[in-house]
Amino acid sequence: MKTRPFLKWMSLGCLLFTSAANSAPPLPPRIESTHPSAPRLPWRASSELFVTASDPQGSPLSFTWTATDGSLSPPIHGPDSSQIVWTAPDCLPPQSAPVKVVVTNAQGLTTEAAFTFEVSNLHLNHQQPFALPQFSDLRDVTVSAGATLRLAPTPTTLNAERIIFEEPVFLSLQLVRTSADAGHTLGWMYHDELVARGYVGANDVLLDSNRNGIADLHEDLYNLAPTAGAQARPYIGLSRRCSRPFTSGGLMYSTPDLGMDSSCQSAFRRENVADPRPGRAGTLYPSDIVGKLYGTYSSIHHSDRGRFPYIPNLLEPAVAENNFKGLGRLPVLITDDDTDFNTFLMMGPVSDTRTAAPDGILDYDVSAYTPQGLPNPLNPDPGITLRDRRVTVGAIDGQREVIFFLVTYNPSVHSPASSGVTFPCLKRSTSGQCTLFLQTPISVFFSKSAWNLDIDTRGTVAEFHQGCAYRDVCDHAYPEGGGACTLPGSTQQRCGWLDATAQAQLARPDYGAITLPDAPLRVPPSSHGATPHLAVASSPDHPNRWLLGWEDLNGGGDRDFSDVVFLLQTDPSGLARTAPLPGMHPDLDPRCTFSRVRVARQELTGPICSPTSEASTRYAIASDCEICTAGLCFPNPTPTWIQVPLADGASEAVVDVSPFGGRSLCWQASLNTRDFLCQPEVLQVDIGFEMTRSP
Repeated sequence: MKTRPFLKWMSLGCLLFTSAANSAPPLPPRIESTHPSAPRLPWRASSELFVTASDPQGSPLSFTWTATDGSLSPPIHGPDSSQIVWTAPDCLPPQSAPVKVVVTNAQGLTTEAAFTFEVSNLHLNHQQPFALPQFSDLRDVTVSAGATLRLAPTPTTLNAERIIFEEPVFLSLQLVRTSADAGHTLGWMYHDELVARGYVGANDVLLDSNRNGIADLHEDLYNLAPTAGAQARPYIGLSRRCSRPFTSGGLMYSTPDLGMDSSCQSAFRRENVADPRPGRAGTLYPSDIVGKLYGTYSSIHHSDRGRFPYIPNLLEPAVAENNFKGLGRLPVLITDDDTDFNTFLMMGPVSDTRTAAPDGILDYDVSAYTPQGLPNPLNPDPGITLRDRRVTVGAIDGQREVIFFLVTYNPSVHSPASSGVTFPCLKRSTSGQCTLFLQTPISVFFSKSAWNLDIDTRGTVAEFHQGCAYRDVCDHAYPEGGGACTLPGSTQQRCGWLDATAQAQLARPDYGAITLPDAPLRVPPSSHGATPHLAVASSPDHPNRWLLGWEDLNGGGDRDFSDVVFLLQTDPSGLARTAPLPGMHPDLDPRCTFSRVRVARQELTGPICSPTSEASTRYAIASDCEICTAGLCFPNPTPTWIQVPLADGASEAVVDVSPFGGRSLCWQASLNTRDFLCQPEVLQVDIGFEMTRSP
C-alpha cells in the first residue's frame, strides 16, 4: 500500500516544529525578591541580606555573594534562595552598593543584584551624661549635681581707682536713682588710650608736657592751651568758637569755649576767693578765675562745637565734628527720670521726652543710640519701652583698665565753707593752693579720683552703712544725732547710703532682686587732694553686679555719693567646650571623615524670666578637634567651629561638616542671659554623626 502525500507532509511538519522548539536559547535566572534587614545601619553593625530567584528552565540555581566594602559571613543557600550577613565598614562613599549577589543556573547563565547601604550613626547619641572630665574648658559654667550645665560666674571685685576685668566681658547698666537737680552724661574710655595719647605717665600721673602748670588731659578737655608759641597744643575739635587769650601766672592760655557765652567776651578775672583746702575754708586769698555763668543761654553758649555742644570734644566718640580726636564712649546721654521735660538749662545732649513717674527708665529712647552715643541706624526698639531700662555699655576687653567719667551740667559756685562746694582748680602752687580756678556749668568727674580737677574740701573718709536706708534726718558729719544704723561688729553709727526708694528699686526682679549687705561702704580721700566722685559697692550674694554711686558737686558738697546711681553688671555668660568625643575606634579607617553631625538639645530657663531677659544658648560643632601625627594625637587649640542653626523653639539640627574633612568631633555651648534671675540650663545634648569617604 502506498503512502499518501498529505500524510508525508504532516509528518515532516511535525518534525520540523519539534526541532525548532528544542533549539530555543535558554534564559537566565529571574530574581524574584531581595531584602536587606537594615539598609541604614551604624558603623560595624550587621544587616541580613536575602534573595529569592527562579530559573525559567527549572534547573538548579547557585548563589555567589561578594562585597567591595565590609565583610560577609558564610552564606546559607536553599534551592531558590540564599541569605547572608554583611557587617558594615566604618564609612562608605555616598550612594554606595558594596554587596552583590550573582545567581547562576545550570546553563551557566547569570543574573545579579546589588544592595545599597547608608552607614550612619546620625540617629545614635554619642554624648554621655555630663561629667567634668568630658570638658576641656568650662568658663563661668559648672556641671551641676544633676549633671546639667549651669552658669557659675567668677566674682570680680572692682575698685573705683582701678577698674579692670581679667577676661573680656559684656557690660550693661540700669539707672537706680537720680536725686540731683543737675544733668549728667555717663561715659568711659580705656586707660591705655590716654597713655597712648600722652596724657598719662608712670604711676597714673597726669603729664604736663608743655610745662604750663595744667595737666595736658585737663588742658585738652577745655582747650586751654595757647594757640601759638612753645606751649601751644593742637585744638581738640575743628576750630575754636572764640579766640580769647588770657595770662595767669605770667603764662598765656586760651579761654575755654565751654566757659564763654556766644559773644566771646572776656571771661577772665582775679578776685579774692575762699581757700577750698580742708581746714582753710575761712581764709580768703587772691586767685585767678577763668569762665563764668550767664543768666541767658543759647545753643552756642558754653559750646565747643563738637557732636554734642556741651560735652568736651575729647570725651565724645571720634567723629568728624571733633576732628576724630574724641576718646569717649557715651552709653548714657542723660540721666533724667522724672515727670517733666526739662534738663538743666537744656544742656543735655538729647532731649527729655517722657514725663512718667520715676521708674528707672531713662527719659529718652535709649535704643535709638549706639553704646558710643551716636544715632543707631537700625533702632531695634523704637520709642521708650521697658527694654530701654537696660543700657548697653558693650564689650570690654580683658586686662584693659576702664576709666568711667560723668559729665555734669550744674551751676558753678564757690562756697567751700558753707556747702563744701568749690570751683574746679586748673593749676596749683607748690604748696597746693589753687592759683587758677575754672567756672563753667560743665564739669567732668573721673572714676580715678586723682585725675579730678576739684579740691576735696574735707579730705576725710566718707563712710556709709550699705544695708541701712538713708533718712533725711541723718547727718553724715554727725550720724550719732539720729537716723543712723550701727555697723555690724561695732558700736559705730553711720548713715545709710541709698534711700528706701532706691533699695526697693534694687529689690525688684528686673534689677535682679538685689539686697545690700549690712556692711560699711567707705570712700577714701585722694592722695593728691582731689575730690573722689565715685563709690563702688557690691555684695557677695550678687556677684558681678556693682553699684556706681556718683557725687556730682565740685568739692564733694554733701558727699552722699548717691546723686546718680547705676547698677553695672556683666551680662551673665559662660562657655562649655568638650574634649574630643570618646568612642572612636582606635583602628578607624583612615579614609573616613565626618560628613554630617546631628545636634539635639534639652534646656530650661528660670526661675523668673521676662521678654527682656534674652536668655539663650548657642551651640557650635567642630570636626577637627585633634591634630594627629606619627600615631600621636593632641588637642587642636583652634578647631574650625561651625554654628549649629537651631532656630527659636527648635530642638534639633543637622550640620554639614563635609568640607572640613575632620576625624575628631567636639562641641561647645555658649550660655547667655541679660537677667540674673533668668538663667539658661542645658539638661542634655545628643550628638549623632555620619562619616564618609571619597569614592
